[in-house]
Amino acid sequence: MGTSRRAQPSVPRLLIFLLGTFLFFSTFSIAGTHIALAVTVSCWIILSLAGKAPRLKGTKLDHAVFIFLAAHIVAVIFSKQKLESFINMKNLLLLCIIYLIALLVQEWKVSRKLFGVLFLSCTASSIYGIAVFLLHQGEGTLGRTPGSFSTAMTFGGVLLILCSLFFSIGVGYGLTRKSRLIILSGVIIAAVALFFTFTRGSWLGMLASVLIIVAIQRRKWVLPSVAVLVVLTVILPTPYRNRITSIWDPHYRTNVQRLELLTGGWRIFRDHPVVGVGLMDLADVYERYKPPSAVFIHGHMHNIFLQYAVTMGIVGLVAFCYLVFSFFRLMMDNLRIDLPPPERAWVVGTIGALTGFLVNGLFEWNFGDAEVVTLLYVVVGSNLAIATNRNGFIWGRKSIRSEPVTTGSSEVNLCVPCSER
Repeated sequence: MGTSRRAQPSVPRLLIFLLGTFLFFSTFSIAGTHIALAVTVSCWIILSLAGKAPRLKGTKLDHAVFIFLAAHIVAVIFSKQKLESFINMKNLLLLCIIYLIALLVQEWKVSRKLFGVLFLSCTASSIYGIAVFLLHQGEGTLGRTPGSFSTAMTFGGVLLILCSLFFSIGVGYGLTRKSRLIILSGVIIAAVALFFTFTRGSWLGMLASVLIIVAIQRRKWVLPSVAVLVVLTVILPTPYRNRITSIWDPHYRTNVQRLELLTGGWRIFRDHPVVGVGLMDLADVYERYKPPSAVFIHGHMHNIFLQYAVTMGIVGLVAFCYLVFSFFRLMMDNLRIDLPPPERAWVVGTIGALTGFLVNGLFEWNFGDAEVVTLLYVVVGSNLAIATNRNGFIWGRKSIRSEPVTTGSSEVNLCVPCSER
């Protein structure tokens, strides 16, 4: 799958408009996102059959995606709840997003417009999320804001990915001062909204993402960044500070539940190690395997790796890990491409976003959250677009400010391609 630019028709403007609509909805409306996605895919199928849109070719992700799909089919075949397991495969349809992005984003002018749409939508969604918190319309005693989504955890997972992307560009090289100020202002708004979700897993994911991004792009900022986070934690009001310190409190109620899930999940996996119990709600199964002290019954494991081990066994867990490895490999390969600084910053941001997503996934079944996975696939698809078309995803090779950077004893102009330095 993917694209080949040789002998391929150009991308119709209608498809670009529909893709932009899909990205616009992706930050705040799952219904709008899925409708826009379905319309975009349908229009692409019709136009490609008529020879008026580019068609899919092979890519370096195909092998991993095929194995991932095959592992799900195996899980369905061996499940005792075959119909339910088959229905629960529906989120696999979202994998088409990866190839849709790579297929339609072939020119830097297009990608720049799409980036703008995603940025504006993210900022507006974040402002709405902050308003929900300030108007005391959130969840629980802390007023956790779910934004326009059903839960604060979903909103936190979405903002984690978006913050990673825009933060990386904002602290990267090659931007005008005006562009940097605009992007960083949006990052601050999104980060405030992320904080008000009070989703600890998303906080930890964002922390991991920031450290990865800073370590790659601004290595000298690592220690100051940690110091700033420590100071902010100390000066926070007590209820908010307690939420942070509860992360490492083994006696905190939700931490206790996750430890119980780990115990019960291991027991399920031990009895169904190869293909798991199937892609079904795990409440009944967990009730039989949970520790005696466990009171709450959960329908999933609140951990992506444990969830795959329980529902799909070793087969599914290995397939998932290989898929994630393929995503990281694609991103790391893109760092070796001769890209302008803003595009390189985007790739670094996607590495941070995927890292943060996995850290968050240690505490939440976020791979089963369609809203979050949609944006994750956008992130991967943008990397496939870069790898396929070998050009920038945002600004391309124009409109980039020269920004010399001192590295050791030499000065490097980061706006000049590596081949011309």
